[in-house]
Amino acid sequence: MEHRHLTLMFTDIVGYSSLMGRDQVQTIAMLEDYRRILIEQIGKQQGSVIEFIGDAVFARFDTPQAGVTAAIEIQKALFSFNHFRDKSLPQLRTRIGLHCGEVATKNDAFFGDDVNIAARLEPIAIADGICVSDRVYQSIKGELREPCMALGVLPLKNIQSKVRGYLIRPLGITLSIRAHYLNRRFNEKLGAYRYAIAASVICLILLGIYFIPRWLVPGYDANYVEIAEFKMLSTDGGTNEYLSSGISDAVRAQLADMKDVYVLKTGEGVEAPILLEGSVQRNGDNLRIAYQIKRKDGDVQIAGGKLDGKYNEIFILQDRLVGEIAKYLADEFDIPNFRPARLDTTSDILAYEYYMRGMEFYNRPKSESNSDEAIKFFSTALVHDPAYVDAEVALCRVYTTKYLSNRNVNWVESAEQHCNAALQLAPENDNALTAMASIYTRTGHHDQAIALLSGITEREPENGRAARALALALAKNKQVDDAIKLLQSSIEAAPKDWRNYSHLGRLYLSTGEMQLAIEAYLAVLEITPKNSSVLSNLGTAYYFTGNLKKAREYFQKHTELVKTAQAYTNLGTLNYFLGEYEIASKQFKIAVDLAPSDPVNHLNYADSLRNTPRMKRFAKEHYTTAIRLAKQMHKLDPTDANNMRTLALCYLGVTDIEAAKKYLSMAAEYESGTGDYLYLKLRYEIATNQLESSSETLEALLQTGYSPALLSHDPDLLPIRKMKGYKQLIAKY
Repeated sequence: MEHRHLTLMFTDIVGYSSLMGRDQVQTIAMLEDYRRILIEQIGKQQGSVIEFIGDAVFARFDTPQAGVTAAIEIQKALFSFNHFRDKSLPQLRTRIGLHCGEVATKNDAFFGDDVNIAARLEPIAIADGICVSDRVYQSIKGELREPCMALGVLPLKNIQSKVRGYLIRPLGITLSIRAHYLNRRFNEKLGAYRYAIAASVICLILLGIYFIPRWLVPGYDANYVEIAEFKMLSTDGGTNEYLSSGISDAVRAQLADMKDVYVLKTGEGVEAPILLEGSVQRNGDNLRIAYQIKRKDGDVQIAGGKLDGKYNEIFILQDRLVGEIAKYLADEFDIPNFRPARLDTTSDILAYEYYMRGMEFYNRPKSESNSDEAIKFFSTALVHDPAYVDAEVALCRVYTTKYLSNRNVNWVESAEQHCNAALQLAPENDNALTAMASIYTRTGHHDQAIALLSGITEREPENGRAARALALALAKNKQVDDAIKLLQSSIEAAPKDWRNYSHLGRLYLSTGEMQLAIEAYLAVLEITPKNSSVLSNLGTAYYFTGNLKKAREYFQKHTELVKTAQAYTNLGTLNYFLGEYEIASKQFKIAVDLAPSDPVNHLNYADSLRNTPRMKRFAKEHYTTAIRLAKQMHKLDPTDANNMRTLALCYLGVTDIEAAKKYLSMAAEYESGTGDYLYLKLRYEIATNQLESSSETLEALLQTGYSPALLSHDPDLLPIRKMKGYKQLIAKY
């Protein structure tokens, strides 16, 4: 009899007996896959299989490191096997036990307590888990990168010595797993009282996560979580930035699948009470993803963690990451735990890498060069995986973006080609269908867009994104009533989704139903109080109803969230109309500082200075600057009517009537019947004292829907308000 120091592994398939009872042929086929995977991974670590016993496997290794590495790789290989397998088939999952020690061997048989300990550890592991003894753990703890938790002393049948155990689980250790082992320990120790005591302790642990009572934090009823871009921590000169962006997008996409949870993206103007932040670090083939979930109110961390693995395990790491986050969010929002579906993406790592590189350029500010770079990377992704649906859809979208920038019909044809390719691969893929519908909507083929989107909403009545896209297509097709009814139905189905109310408000705004738009936007603010786009739109709606003080109130709230030139321009305009010229000049000055190359900002600033005592002398400087900038723009685009109007108003500001007349005439060639042109014409007639003809221009302006309330507040139209018959004319509108 020979004695050797070995590491021993025992495994079995979770639920094997019930699987055999349901479908014996299918289960035997699964068993063959299982053994193939185990033999491959055990062999890679120079281990050997001692015995197959039904679904159980008994193997040996020369070192604990080899045994643990094989066990981890087995669990990861099984995860990948399940990930890319037909989802209608049962999952193939295993438990593994590992122990090391002196083993007696004779004629290929193994004897001793250490063999029995390894066998007893295996059933203690949960599905996808590895239960190792303290001996094994002490040998590998310095190198271990997978999630691990101590289980304490384990009572093993017919084993007299005390054996401490540890659970290793590559897919992560969740709160429910910790609760499972805690409950198990109490069951073992506390006899008849064990259930009540264990339940109480678990409840205390769960409650202990909340450092501040969640009901004291506003906004929880809506279950909104804001996801920031994960930061890239690698010191590689920025070449891996695409990786953090890609992982951020993947996390958002998967968490958006959670029922009753609404995902927001940081930086898009809407804030949520819960914030998810993270970081990505790549060092050669090693990858680490860290995350933290916190309440913004009080900056209280709810949960966090880090996941380590190899770069070629990125799909496993992403799925583990989303699973952990989803569990914590379900606990925080007090909703049933719902593990989001895995992304139906490629299985080719290189294809996925090129896709993420393409998305990095696609998400950048729109430009010809960014679009071309995105196309290059998406196309390369398809070289590595010709059946990559997401890459085809991405190409469809980026070619649509190119079309919108220069209206070249060749780009539309390319976009349609890639959307059709995606639909051939996946005929019911929502992203492909909505991308194709977007092409139809933007090119005026509204009936085709409506048909595609109606198919999605009939198949998936709860798909709010498709419903909103369908409402847009209906409105473009002059079926406004149908669009409104659809959005109202979406609100009934998902009363906490702010986007439905916002789209309804935008629709009312476009049809001139300002009071209804205001009601819709106020409903949004009840759900997401810090919603910059809605605050701005609400200010606009009040502006057109003539309630300038209310408009100013919401534009002020908008600037508190968004520090842009346009935000300060809107607020400055309201103060200008309300006669607060000095305040308006300060806000227009901020707009100038934020966007100094925009001539309109200098024009607005000059107008406010002209009406501010002691500041008039500075107005000419900014009128002159605005003229210089606008002329530069005119050279680049001689057909830009907006810029022509800016030049005309600037020349009126410096009383150069002939130059103002020149640009007024040029603008008339492009937009003689618009409200903007008629307002400019009215200003010109006032400056040239043509008050008789100005009454006709005023009536034409009112016929375009221009608000009488704005006319009554505009300081530059004061001579019109003194004109005979003004009140009677205004009363008609």
